[in-house]
Amino acid sequence: SKIITMKSTFFHCLIAIPCALGFATPSSSSPSLDNSLATSRSKSATAFTTLASRRTITATTATRPSTKLHNIYDDWSLDLLSSSQSEYMYEDLILPLDEECIEQCLEEFMDSDYGKTMFGRHDMPASVGITGEIEFESLDGPEVILSLYGKFWHRRETVLGKAAMYLNARIPEITSVQVSSPEELSDFEDVTDEFTGAVVGRVDKRAPDFDGDRETMEYQGLDPDARGPFVFSAGGGSMIRPA
Repeated sequence: SKIITMKSTFFHCLIAIPCALGFATPSSSSPSLDNSLATSRSKSATAFTTLASRRTITATTATRPSTKLHNIYDDWSLDLLSSSQSEYMYEDLILPLDEECIEQCLEEFMDSDYGKTMFGRHDMPASVGITGEIEFESLDGPEVILSLYGKFWHRRETVLGKAAMYLNARIPEITSVQVSSPEELSDFEDVTDEFTGAVVGRVDKRAPDFDGDRETMEYQGLDPDARGPFVFSAGGGSMIRPA
């Protein structure tokens, strides 16, 4: 009797092990055994699904890094869109023509890494006397009117040109980007005599040439705006070169 019982137990174990692994299903078994086998299968399937998900996530992460180096303006200007270094695609670039989208694009431009060398809203430019800002003024059909105010280290034409190129790239329906008055693009302002109207002086509307580099590059025939007011280290950090 003991021998028969041991053989029976051993036989059930041989059936239960492959069934628990999902390799076989007994033709007849007790309800408790069926429940036990179903639970085992469910746990095995869950473990396999979790492992497969982890492998998929790992593979995806290894293929496309998720580190964000720039905002969309910087990625566009550096031609990084749709590359592994950018989390943006060219499909993300196009926006409809309306006031809200124009203001959004200007914010992206001013808060970009490039904008952090140009506009007085950021600490480093503000620390050397740069106070310049750019604002949306009006929309007349497909024509955009912007306003420049404050002191820029860059030429004001450069500031408007950079903004116009980005706006046109993001909102192709725009046909022109202008300022309300030509005087807004002038880096100097003539001082005239109130009685004779003769020009008696000239005011520099630009931010201070705090380290003399702008004047030096102009003297050498170079475009100061191509480098900007700050020197960047090999590690990517910006430095203010003392006068």
